[in-house]
Amino acid sequence: MAMYWLVIPVALYFFRERIATTLAGLPARKTVVQGHLITLVLGLLYILPVEFVGLGVLKRPAYLGSLWCNIFTLLYTLKSNYGAPPLPQMSGFSMSNWRQMGQAALQQLAPWLQKAMSGVDFHWLFFVLIWMSAYPSVWAILIIGRRSLWSVGSYCSNETLPETASWRESRVWKMFAPTWAKLKAQEAQVLHYSTLAEILLGIWLVVSILMPWRQILPCILYWNFLRQRYQVPRSHEAHTKAWRQLGEKAQPLLQAVPFLQKPLDMAKGWFQPQA
Repeated sequence: MAMYWLVIPVALYFFRERIATTLAGLPARKTVVQGHLITLVLGLLYILPVEFVGLGVLKRPAYLGSLWCNIFTLLYTLKSNYGAPPLPQMSGFSMSNWRQMGQAALQQLAPWLQKAMSGVDFHWLFFVLIWMSAYPSVWAILIIGRRSLWSVGSYCSNETLPETASWRESRVWKMFAPTWAKLKAQEAQVLHYSTLAEILLGIWLVVSILMPWRQILPCILYWNFLRQRYQVPRSHEAHTKAWRQLGEKAQPLLQAVPFLQKPLDMAKGWFQPQA
């Protein structure tokens, strides 16, 4: 089944102009929220124990569908914020000059990448792509779903936007609105726990290297994601607070096993921006 999903990026490439024309006529913010809503619904379908009612066959398509929908949503957000990345010029390509062509393509993309990498959506795109190549994870879906829920909830509760009136009148939103009000009131705490979940997921990937289901490449990529999250100003404060809390919890263990302090200090240095 996994091979069928490869058709999606191929189709996106060949029909990119038609897709771009169609998306250009849609309200950007509404389109992004709809993407997050589909991400959330498919994520719930994966998390819920639907296999007990004979719908287990939907689990993996729901997981991949949630990730793919989030990828498309993030790509659309990046395009809306920074414009489309320049397509590399492939004229004159041959096997003898592939390296030169690759360097030229990177030079063309460099200005766009410098702008896009400063935004949080680029980091979350990296996060989702990591889990496209890793084993399915409920925790990854929960982290993605929390972001999507916040996007949908913030949009639907915004009474200053005329287009949200129909959303607020829907039966589903009226049922969920009281829950959203409680979540919004505890936004700082929810975001803190979400940040802790990001870090704990990375720690679990390290621990799982000692187990048969180890994932070495996703582990390396994920810790690079955590490093970027720590260094970026928008998420630095939240990650610093979360790491400090985990450090306080781990202090008794470090006192009992002091040789762990050295690799911990090395990790702290690696997380700092390199001069």
